[in-house]
Amino acid sequence: MGQTLFLMLGYPGAGKTSTAEIIAKLTGAVLLSSDKMRMDMFATPTFGLDEHAKLYKALDQKTEDLLRRGKSVIYDANLNRYQHRQDKYDICNRTGAMPLLLWIQTPKELAKVRAAHVSRLHLWPTHEAPHDMFDRIASVIEEPGKNEPYVPVDGTKVSDDYVANELRKAKLI
Repeated sequence: MGQTLFLMLGYPGAGKTSTAEIIAKLTGAVLLSSDKMRMDMFATPTFGLDEHAKLYKALDQKTEDLLRRGKSVIYDANLNRYQHRQDKYDICNRTGAMPLLLWIQTPKELAKVRAAHVSRLHLWPTHEAPHDMFDRIASVIEEPGKNEPYVPVDGTKVSDDYVANELRKAKLI
């Protein structure tokens, strides 16, 4: 099988990063984290639109470069809007990679509690309360369309064994 671009969909706190880390261990795919890259690129993140545009441009460029070099990539970022996922599908079309959308499905209230945990506060803008930001992000999630095959992942069950089993069922490992 050629290179794969693993894409994440789900609420903040759904388990996207935990799932992405497990996929990286299981497949050897390169893990690109928007959270980590943001902290690396911006000493004091503002989470503004300009910063967001620069971050995703850098992520997309790195993703495309890795895929062209034959590496599989895990794009660990909120891809909750169809247009943002379509941009990644376009990268796959240019590089010959196979896109794989993983929809991390977690009850909204559980994800909200996880997302607002004190260990994640550095990932939230100082001008917006974590619960408010969660609600704003959650309100724009667009479920996969009919032309978007996806692998559902139960965000309450994320573990090495569970994710490995789901990837086996999807014939990815």
